[in-house]
Order: sequence, then structure tokens, then C-alpha cells
Amino acid sequence: MFILSYSNIAHMGDIPSRTRLSGSGSMRNIGTKVYMKQRSTRPPEIGGTIYSDYLRSVRYAELLGIPIGPDGYKLAPDNIKNHATFIERYQELRGSMDQKIPYKKTTYRLNKAKVRKRATALCRLSESKKFLAFYSISFPSGAKDSVLYEIFNKWLTNCRTRYGLKTYLWVAERQGNGTLHFHILTNNRLDISVVNRAMANSIDTSVHQGKLTWGQSSRTLYNGVDVDSIQRPKKRQNENREKYRRRVKEYHKRHVSERVRFAISYLTKYITKSEAVFTHLPFHCSRDVSQLFSSMVLSGKDAGNYLRLLSDDADHYEIVSIDSRTIYIFKKSPPEIIYRRLDSVNDRLFIEYHREREKHEKRPREIDISQELFN
Repeated sequence: MFILSYSNIAHMGDIPSRTRLSGSGSMRNIGTKVYMKQRSTRPPEIGGTIYSDYLRSVRYAELLGIPIGPDGYKLAPDNIKNHATFIERYQELRGSMDQKIPYKKTTYRLNKAKVRKRATALCRLSESKKFLAFYSISFPSGAKDSVLYEIFNKWLTNCRTRYGLKTYLWVAERQGNGTLHFHILTNNRLDISVVNRAMANSIDTSVHQGKLTWGQSSRTLYNGVDVDSIQRPKKRQNENREKYRRRVKEYHKRHVSERVRFAISYLTKYITKSEAVFTHLPFHCSRDVSQLFSSMVLSGKDAGNYLRLLSDDADHYEIVSIDSRTIYIFKKSPPEIIYRRLDSVNDRLFIEYHREREKHEKRPREIDISQELFN
């Protein structure tokens, strides 16, 4: 069995699978149908050996007639006293899950692989080939992370409810001076002057509340929301008008799919370079993006058909072996045709999602994708 993603192909050995697609955050595929993942409302139980070791320790305590707990095992024979540790470890984790004891302050690192897959799936949508923009949002230096996340969330809510933002992926990044800034990838057209003014107003509100200061700038001078699109790249620093016009002219000669590939390469490298630690989530995306699949499961004759389309030259791959898996990371872009079915399914999911949203209905829990998989 092989798993083909936007960045690599991995050989997993002979493992039977009922799914053809993977990598979606909210959908699962079985055969030729896609279903919404069911979310359990029950409190989660601790999985793995922690729970099984705890149950075994409880049974031993009952058999020995000693109190269930770390102190009870002080009376147990030496060869099973270690079971006190099993009970103590489970109770500590269970207490945290039940909020009986305070959670430790959580820190986050950017999951680069996940961001890259989500961004690539978004870029490859047919809707994104019509328009795709990259917004960068900066703030006055020296502000606290908690304040900037609060401002950013209010601004994002404004963009969703008032300014037409529906499909997006955002990533937080820390500048050289330590201040956060954010990047948003979207296929929705936003009026840059309007959203920039909305951000300036949000910052100004926080200034009046005493949460931060403008520093060297002010609401009237603020221009911290910047935009670049693959259809018309913005003028770069140290580039005169003549060079810019020449670059844009050459850029528009390329096929739209080539421009999207360039955008994927440029944007994913740019927004996933950070190694910073965050106290808030460093990445999020809209539901229509999180539902997209990012890889295909190939086996039997189907795998052979796809492998014939890939290069046999080992120099075209970075090869990594992990346990029983061998991963071939693409150094060069593979033929576009190998992603035709995956892109087709994602386009179908994207259309169905927004069709139901326009009708103010819930997303369908089952979608037949046989036409997209076999055409």
C-alpha cells in the first residue's frame, strides 16, 4: 500500500484499507462515500497502557484487600508495589481531564506538515485558481501575545461577518523584535482599505482600554494589513517600476496552474519557517478548508497506475525510512495528473459545503464521490 500526498509518496507495506482518501480534519472516506466524522460528547477516557495498567492495579488491590490508591500499595508485596505508580499516574491525568486539578499552562509549536497540507489543498481548489490572496497583519511593537490574539480574533470575526471572508487559513509568526504578526491565505476578495481601517479601529479600542500603546504610529497612520495575490504580485522593495512591470508581464504568461504551484511553494515555505513557541494556537483554518483531503491511499492495480507516472530516478526524491515505512519526498513537482482525482473530490466538498451554507442547512453527512474517484 502507498499513500500519495501533495509533498511525498510513502510505502506502508501490505496493509488492507477501506479508505481511499485521508488527511481531512472533519470528513472520513469509506469506499466511494465521504462521511462527516462523529464527535463524541462523552468525557474521553485515557487510552493506551496507562488505563489498562490502572485497571490491573485496581484488580490486584481488590484481591489483596488493600485500599485502592498509592498509599494502599505500601502494604502490598514488594513485587507489585510498583503498581502504586500506575494508580498515581492515572489519577493525576484523570484529575486534569475532569478539571479537578488545574491544567498546566499549555504551549504550542507550529505543526509545519499540517499547515503545508492544508495550505496546499486550499491553493489547489478551482476557486483559488480564480483568485488567491495572502494577507499579512502587523501590530505596534512590544504588545503582549494575549492582547494581540484578542485584537486579531475580533478583526477576523469582523471580516467573516461583515467583509466577505469565508475561506481562510491563518498562521501566527513572531517578528525579530518579538512581536506577533499574522498571515492569512484566502480565495476571497477583501477590500484592503476597509479591512486595514477595521484593524486600526480594533487596535485603537485596545489603546483606549489601556491594553497597549500605538508607539511610533497612530490610527490615522496605521497601514498594518498588507495584501499580495498570485494574479498580480505586489511591488517588492528595491524594485523599480520598470522591473516590476516586466516581472508582472512574464508572470501572466504562465498558466494559472503554474502560478498556483509557485504560490504553494512560496507561501508554504514562508509561513512555516517559524520555530517559535506560542501560548495560543499558532494556526487555524475555516471549516471548508479543514474538511479537505490531502492524501490518497493507493493499493493493487491503482497503485501501479500512479507509480508509472512518477520518476524512477532516485535523485528526484529525498528518501526517509521510519520503522516499516519508506517515504519518498518530492524534490521536483510530480505530474499534475496524479492529483486530478484528489483535487476533484476537494472541489466537490468545497462546493457542497458552501451550497448548504447558502441554504442555511447543515452539511450533508454522506456524499457519494464515485464520479470524482473514477472519472
